[in-house]
Amino acid sequence: MKPRLSPGITVKELLDGYPRLIQPFMDLGLLCVGCPAEAFHTLADVAREYNIDQNQLIRRVYEVIGDEEES
Repeated sequence: MKPRLSPGITVKELLDGYPRLIQPFMDLGLLCVGCPAEAFHTLADVAREYNIDQNQLIRRVYEVIGDEEES
């Protein structure tokens, strides 16, 4: 069962729980990995900052998490 993600989850929570997300974040050109703001920036913040559709970003995260959960 996949976890319920909200736009309010922080980047740090995601990367701590799913380190496999580091590469997809980098592939998308997101500079979140290692950024001091990752502790309080949320998915909604990231989507807004990088002009990415929030729902698409959440779907991409679910794709990676789903792959990890199945492994």
